[in-house]
Amino acid sequence: MPAPRPPDAPLPSSRPFALRLPLVLVLGCAAACAGRAAVHPRAAEEVRRGYAYLEAADPERATVAFSHALEFDPDFPEALNGLGIVARREGDLDTARRRFERAVRLAPDFAEGHANLGETLLAAGREGGGTDALRAALRIDPDLADARQNLARALLRHGLDSPDRGARWAEARREYLHLLEAAPDRAAAHHDLAFMDYVEGRFERAEAGYRRAAELEPGSHEALHGLCVSLVRLARCDEAVRACERCLEVSPGADACRTSLRGARACE
Repeated sequence: MPAPRPPDAPLPSSRPFALRLPLVLVLGCAAACAGRAAVHPRAAEEVRRGYAYLEAADPERATVAFSHALEFDPDFPEALNGLGIVARREGDLDTARRRFERAVRLAPDFAEGHANLGETLLAAGREGGGTDALRAALRIDPDLADARQNLARALLRHGLDSPDRGARWAEARREYLHLLEAAPDRAAAHHDLAFMDYVEGRFERAEAGYRRAAELEPGSHEALHGLCVSLVRLARCDEAVRACERCLEVSPGADACRTSLRGARACE
């Protein structure tokens, strides 16, 4: 029976929250623009438009809007951050990194810029720099949930095949628990904690974590599969069958769920 899969690499660009967009430009600028001259109103307007274009999946217009903002204010961190997000989504890690690095040089307290730089460095395989940037973001804003999840997942994945897995996973667990303080309904945090519990043989905790993740994200076949195999380990076979059947309902092509369903039925 297949074991649960480890979580994805830190928030890949296909995920909607892969790169944090400031929810409200004025709030994002409060830290980034501290100590700077007043932002040109047209630059601020163009950055607002740029983020709206990003949300509408129009990177071409977003690029033009952010670039137009820089014509009014060449050192506007939010505009550089926006251009970095466009480059990151297009897979141009080097350009994204340079833009994020310049944004945080101009505004050292720009938490989102540090968070996006950290995610980009992790995607480029630069774990040390990536985790350092994520920690910098969290020192500025401890509630920055995406940065916290990226950091926790980096620690989790590094610990998978590391001789110091215990220490890495203890640190990852602390980061996930901090994440749940900021975002109690973050399904990924419950899922990833359950994964570590399962691997380390704490099946009751794993079952509870996977169950909560599946409640929060009913379409997650990964959470449902983890719930199924945890229930099998606990000899709760009828419940395991139902979990695996539900897994196949939401993802008919999930071979792991199909294989585990056979195992769950055999344990009855």
